[in-house]
Amino acid sequence: MLKVLQKVSLVQYFKAHFGLFLLVIVCLTIFRKFDHDEFEAVHSSWKILNGERIYIDFFQHHHPFFYFLLAPVIWLFGESVETVLVIRFMMLTMYFVMFWCLFKLSKLLFEDERISWLSVLLLASTAMFSNKAIEIRPDVPQVLLGMLSILFLFQSVIERGKKKRVFLSAICLGISFLFLQKTIFTVAVVGLVQLYWVFNNEFSWSRLIQYWLLFGCVISPYFISLIVYDQLEIYLFFNWILNMHFEGGFSPFNTIIDSFYYNHLIWIFGILGFGVCFKKKRRSIVIFGVLLLATVFLVKFPYRQYFMPFVPVLCMMAAIGMFEFLKLKQMKWVVFLATVVPFVYFSMTLLVYPNKPQLDKINWVVANTNPSDYVYDGDIYFNLFRRDVDFFWYSTEPGKSGLKTYQSLKPYSYDVYKRIQEFKPKIISDTFIEDMSHEIISRNYRQSTEYPELYIRSGY
Repeated sequence: MLKVLQKVSLVQYFKAHFGLFLLVIVCLTIFRKFDHDEFEAVHSSWKILNGERIYIDFFQHHHPFFYFLLAPVIWLFGESVETVLVIRFMMLTMYFVMFWCLFKLSKLLFEDERISWLSVLLLASTAMFSNKAIEIRPDVPQVLLGMLSILFLFQSVIERGKKKRVFLSAICLGISFLFLQKTIFTVAVVGLVQLYWVFNNEFSWSRLIQYWLLFGCVISPYFISLIVYDQLEIYLFFNWILNMHFEGGFSPFNTIIDSFYYNHLIWIFGILGFGVCFKKKRRSIVIFGVLLLATVFLVKFPYRQYFMPFVPVLCMMAAIGMFEFLKLKQMKWVVFLATVVPFVYFSMTLLVYPNKPQLDKINWVVANTNPSDYVYDGDIYFNLFRRDVDFFWYSTEPGKSGLKTYQSLKPYSYDVYKRIQEFKPKIISDTFIEDMSHEIISRNYRQSTEYPELYIRSGY
C-alpha cells in the first residue's frame, strides 16, 4: 500500500478522497435523519403557500425569504415526503457550489492547486459543516451567498481585471442578509476588513461607500415593503427582540470541543495555518477567519450552524498548515488520518440515524387526514402538510421556548386543551400535553396502534 500511495500524486490522492466524501454526503442527503429545524422550514413554507402570513398568522423568528423560496417547490412537487427529499437535494446543490467557492478562493490566495483540493477535501470531512450544509435550513443559502460575497470581494482586490466584482460581492451579501439575519456578523466582518484595506491603500473610500450603498439598495425593498404594509415593528420584534430575550444558552467551546473530537487534526493544523499566514503577511484572510470565529461568541446558543461561515476559512488554513509543517511523504498519511474518523462517523450516522421512520410517520399522518383537517404536533416532528391549532405551532415546550419568551414580553394565553376543543384536530400528539387523561382528550381521542404517541379523533 505504501508503494501505491507514493506513486499517486497529491492532487489525485485529494481528488479520490474528495470523491468518496461526495458519495457519502449524497447518501446522507437521501437517508440521514432530519433535524427538527428542517421540518420547521418545510412547514413554514407550506403555511405561506396556503395563505398564512408569517409573524401574523404563525410564529417564526427568522427572515422569511428561505420559506418563500421553498413554497413553489412544495406547490410543484406536492405534499409528500418526496418533496422533502427534493428540497434536500436543493441544499446539496448549494453545498457543491460552496466547494467551488472555496476552491476558487484558496487558489486565488495561494496559487496552488494542491492547497485548493486539500481545502475542499477538509471541508467535506468537517462534520460540523457537512452535517448542516445538507439540511433544509436558511443557513445554507445564507452561507453560500456569504462565501460568494467574500470570493468576489477578494477577486476585486487581488485581480486587476475584476474590479467590478466588488459590486457582485455587495449584492450577494445583501441577498444573504435577506435569507437570515445572522448575516449581520459577516456584514460586520466584511466592513472591518474593508477598513483595514483602506488604511493599507488596497481599497478606496469611494469604493467602500459604493459597496455599502449597493448593499443598502439590495435590502431596502424588503424594508420599504415592511413600512408600507405597517409590519416593520412586528418584523423587528420576532426577528431581533424576541431572539435576544431567549433565556439560557451555552458556551461556543462546547461546540468546538464536539467538533475537535471528530476533526482534531483540522483544528490543530488550522491554528498553525493562521500563524503561517499571519507571519507571511496574508493577514486579510487571517482577519476574516479570526473575526468570523469571534462572532460566534456573541450569541447565546452557538449551535454548529453558527460556525458555518468560519469553517471554510479554517479548512483553508489547515491545508496551509499541513503543507508548511509536513513533508510530502508524510502528507498522504496525515490527510488519511484527518479524514478517516469523519468518514467512519458519516457512515455510522447512516446506519444509526435513518430518516425512514420519520418519513413513514409523515406519510401516515397525511394518509389519515384530509387537507382541511387540523393536527396538533406539539412541536414539529411529523405535521408538515396540515393546519395547526395555534399561532405557536412549535417551540412550545415548558421553560426555554419561543412561547415562554413571547409571554415574558407580551400577554398571551396558551391553553392546549381549549385549542383542541375549539379546532378539533384529527390527530394529536402527546408532546407537551401534561394530562392525556383530560376529559377533552379522553372523550374524543383513541390511541394509535401504529404510533402510540399519537391519538386519532374518535368517529373517524
